Formats: sequence, C-alpha cells, structure tokens
Amino acid sequence: MSVKGILQSGMFYIDHLSSESETDARDIEQFQIDAPEGQGLSDYLKRYARQEEMNRSMRTYLVRDKETDECVGYFSLKAGLISLNEVEVEVEDSATGETRIEREFDTLPGVELANFAVNSDYIKKYPYQKGVGYVIFKKFIIPMIDAVSENVGVKMVYIFALPYGRLMKRYERYGFCRLSDSQEADLHKRLKPRYDESCKFMYLVLE
Repeated sequence: MSVKGILQSGMFYIDHLSSESETDARDIEQFQIDAPEGQGLSDYLKRYARQEEMNRSMRTYLVRDKETDECVGYFSLKAGLISLNEVEVEVEDSATGETRIEREFDTLPGVELANFAVNSDYIKKYPYQKGVGYVIFKKFIIPMIDAVSENVGVKMVYIFALPYGRLMKRYERYGFCRLSDSQEADLHKRLKPRYDESCKFMYLVLE
C-alpha cells in the first residue's frame, strides 16, 4: 500500500484541508453528524473551514480510510494561551507614590482543539469500527501537537466543549480535566470566545 497523507496510523491517515481539492470539497459537503448537538461542527466544516484556512486562523485536517479514502472525520487546531491563577495585587505608581489594585494572572501556552468530529456516515457503514474518535485523538491530534511543541512552547491542549454530559465524559476518558467553578468563571471573563458562550473549558496537560 502506498504512503498516503502527512501522517498515518493503523487504518487511517490525515491530510491538510485543501481549498483547491474537488475531493475535499465533495467530502465536506457530504459530511454528516447525526447528533443534534454536533450540527455546529458540521456547519463549521461546510461553511467556514476553507475560509479560515486562507486567513490562517485555523488549520483543519481530514481523516481518511487508508483503503477506501473515505472521510472518517476531521479536526481543527489553532494556537492559543490560557490564563490561570488570577490575583489582585497592590501596585505603586513610581511617579506619584499612589497605590492601586490591579489583577494579574499566569499565562500558559497551549493549542486549542477547536473542532473535532467523526463522520456519522462512515460509522454507520462500518459499525465494527469502534473507538474511532479515540484513535484520531491519540494517533493524530496529540502527535500533531507534540510535533509543534518541539519548536514552540506548548504546555497543554484545551477545548471549549459543548455542555453535554456524554460528550464531556468522553473527553474525560481522553484525559481532559475541568477547572473549579470559580476558576472557570474567571477564565471565561477573559478568554471565552463569543461562539462558545455555553461551552465548558477542559484541558489536558502534555507530558
């Protein structure tokens, strides 16, 4: 079997989303997510992924079957940072000697897993394929982030997960954690994207 894609593992490989590929365009149009809560992920892939590729806001990767080249799923990554441990500190003005209270916090470099979905049509066609999402995460997403961390500081991978118990438990099985309610509330004031208004922050510290 010939080598396909930029990264291979087991039955699958990944390729960077191409704005010029007719195959990518067809597979994006046919991509399906049956769960109602996943429609935003389908909508992103169909309407915004190629545009954000062009303006360098996001990098999206299509996961394909090695034998059939069918689209198995996709994920999107972008650089970011997380702010934690916010505290109030007293700062003295060197010119006037007056003091004021400012808020300071630590920043940690990370990569945001902004989009991640498995193609429902593929799962229905191959029902014996179990744990596809976990395979994609462990064999492609984490290695891609590890490769970046060899040249750029990366402390964690993080997500703003849709607030559905089943989905959040899945990410917990992948190793993601939650902040305390107060820490999450503080973080959301500074960093929560407008389109992730109802989402929950989850993170995985890289080893």
